Order: sequence, then structure tokens, then C-alpha cells
Amino acid sequence: MDESVNIEILIPDLPESTKQAQISTIYVNEGQKVSEGDVLFDVETDKVVLEVVSQSAGVIDNFQVATGDFVSANQLAMNVRSIQGNEVPNESKNIVKVENVSERTVKDDSGRIQLEEVIGNSLFDKRGIICGVLGLVMGIVIGAIFTAILLG
Repeated sequence: MDESVNIEILIPDLPESTKQAQISTIYVNEGQKVSEGDVLFDVETDKVVLEVVSQSAGVIDNFQVATGDFVSANQLAMNVRSIQGNEVPNESKNIVKVENVSERTVKDDSGRIQLEEVIGNSLFDKRGIICGVLGLVMGIVIGAIFTAILLG
């Protein structure tokens, strides 16, 4: 009888002075087959994004984190279980994820403010609405001016 081996996937050590990070993206599903070196998920701090890769081939098992969760260094995220002889893992890599559009300011080491955008599935964002309203107002004003000139 084959005995499976579970490899724990832990949150990596975080940069100095960073106590928590956020799971920004998960690239695998539970039950999915992975190879050594496959990217499993991203951990984001205010300064860096760390890719966490599989250290061995196997099947993803025992999810302990989800997108958006705040985590700390060396926390268990999931397991990679070795494949047993007659097991057929899920080959699907279709991942359903919903991201929100958000803007936030991040201070870098020199104190400058940077604008960071996360692209998501929002139909409208603030800039699009503002540009649309400005375009509508400009069109009405220009149309009124030309109408007044033509009618004299």
C-alpha cells in the first residue's frame, strides 16, 4: 500500500519590520496536480510581492488561506500531498477569482507617495465617471455655442 507524504507550504519569512502580509492571489485549487516549481500563491506586503512555489510535485490539499487573508511568517498555508499509485488528480487550472478595483497610496522608503492600482472586474471607476461627465458637459457647451453661431 502506498503511503502519501504531505509537504507543508508555509508563508515565507517577511521583510524586516513587517509582521503581516496579505494573500493577494491564489493560482491553484484544492485537488489540483502541481509540479515542483509551480507558483501556488502570492503574498503581498506594503513593499513587495512574494511568490510561493511548490517544493515538490503532488496534489494541493488542506487549504488554510484564502485570497485577502492576512497572514504571518511561517504560518501554514496548504499542503502538497504526493500522488498515490491509482489516484487521478484534478487537472483543471480554471480558477474563479473576483477582484475589486481599489486605489491606495503606498509610501516607499524615500517618503514619496505612489498610486497603486489593482485591476479588477468593476464596470466603472472614479476616473471613468469623471471623464464621462466632463465629456458630456463639454459636448453640450460646444453644441450650444455652435448652435448660437449658426442661428446668429
